[in-house]
Amino acid sequence: HPAPDAPPATPRPRSWFWPGFLLAFLLLSFASCGGVALATGINTLDLRDLQVGNPAWTPPPIPPTPVMTPGPAPTAELVVDGLYRPGDRPRNITASQVNIRAVPGYLGKPHGDVIGQVPPGGSVEILGERAQADSLTWWRIRYTTPNGVRIEGWIAEATASGVQILSR
Repeated sequence: HPAPDAPPATPRPRSWFWPGFLLAFLLLSFASCGGVALATGINTLDLRDLQVGNPAWTPPPIPPTPVMTPGPAPTAELVVDGLYRPGDRPRNITASQVNIRAVPGYLGKPHGDVIGQVPPGGSVEILGERAQADSLTWWRIRYTTPNGVRIEGWIAEATASGVQILSR
């Protein structure tokens, strides 16, 4: 029992610190640990993507953009001898997509220079010109996509490290 001369106890005002702290923590956790991924539609990885032999992620194909076909580069020459002749149909023998460029060369090019890609195993037609650029041999080619779009441009015969890209 309280003492007869003690003032009556006044209730303490309720503090919102802990409920607010908990709510802020949950919101921050949601935003930083998956809420953003869910809201932006990022797909989750499937275990099948992580198995040996399958890449975990491959870039989406670059859709071909209709562009005017540029003429041969200043160093281009009509092929009379060399690895390929006009009409030859070599294939991409690498395990990755190979860029088709608007003009020969790959160093210091803008993003728009890539006008298409040849998938692994994809066949191209040699149109007859070749050029030297960035210490590589480039061939003027035509590639027809599976949906029938024709892309004419330039593709390197091999990479800068010497890995062959095209082969009969």
